Amino acid sequence: MDDNADRILIFTGGEVSPDVRRGLGDSLKSAAVQASEVAVSTVQGNLCHFLSSLDTILSASPTEIGGLMLDEVEIHAQIDSKGSVGISGVVGAQVAVQGGIKLVLRKKLSAS
Repeated sequence: MDDNADRILIFTGGEVSPDVRRGLGDSLKSAAVQASEVAVSTVQGNLCHFLSSLDTILSASPTEIGGLMLDEVEIHAQIDSKGSVGISGVVGAQVAVQGGIKLVLRKKLSAS
């Protein structure tokens, strides 16, 4: 049996703290791609927890806003080098290699 069958490769940018970023050199270092192997079960568990948390947040959200119906929610999530899953956020301009998960949630259509 292949030892890597229960592991997944995750590609991430190098991590330079935003507090110490000084210029283009640090931005380019943060864009350098690194790979790490993470257990599939770790990513699976973290993704399930993330989706469960989204369910809690969205189920308490209003279905109408300003007379408009909320029909679709698009969420961009990232997986870090340890397999943690979270909502993507970008502060300021960054030079980085980014990939992730795009989740599009649509309301169920009522049966007529």
